[in-house]
Amino acid sequence: MVCGTAALYRLTILCGLLIAGPTAALARQLSILTELNPPTQVKLANGELGGPAVEVVREIQRRVSNTDPIELVPWARGYRLVETQPNTALFVMARTASRNAHFQWVGPFTEAAYALYVKADSKIVLKNLEDAKQLRSIGVYRDDARDQLLTQAGFTNLDRTVENISNLRKLMLGRVDAFASSNVAIDELLTRAGIAPDSVREALPLLKVQTWMAFSRQTPESTVRAWANALESMKKDKTFETIMTSGIPGWTPPGKPVTQFPEH
Repeated sequence: MVCGTAALYRLTILCGLLIAGPTAALARQLSILTELNPPTQVKLANGELGGPAVEVVREIQRRVSNTDPIELVPWARGYRLVETQPNTALFVMARTASRNAHFQWVGPFTEAAYALYVKADSKIVLKNLEDAKQLRSIGVYRDDARDQLLTQAGFTNLDRTVENISNLRKLMLGRVDAFASSNVAIDELLTRAGIAPDSVREALPLLKVQTWMAFSRQTPESTVRAWANALESMKKDKTFETIMTSGIPGWTPPGKPVTQFPEH
């Protein structure tokens, strides 16, 4: 009888584990994805993920009672997932005309100016996009807004990489003529690569953008609204500004949210 009771107990525990598996999976509300993108998303000295954008997202999570982990993924993979999977979010993403209708948005977090950069001693002069199309090659970050922007503009000389700092190193080695970056990221890239700040110069402005948190279209609107409301409350009580300025000296709040784009 004791043996029978013990066997029944083990069976009960096993059934409970089998039931808990799917239940635990259902309890996960969101897949929250990001990449390393200094200075907004960085790896800390202890190996943990940090940076002001990460801290903002964690504070939003606290306010909406969300405990899902933030997962570090390559940008191209994260972009594919937020395009196709329900209950998925990716931060931070430039909100552009071509992306606007494909996602739901919470933000903005920052403003940035995209441009083509060349070596400081380069003789290259770029007056417009047509001039840039004549370059031998331009380094871009795969599936990044700058990659998409230049691809849609008809560029066929793009040299794509899955690590943005590689574009800077290729530029300094003469393997590309220019590379596309933002004014927010360029200084951090130069520091990480151990390259002097005056080693590159801006050759051609491309586009001014705001960066946001993007949610997949299949994410419930109520979820996105809750996150947006939490961010707005952070902006009103200055928590957002405190976090961003502590992580990015000289940071200034983004202007009025840009949510409409002219049709081309």
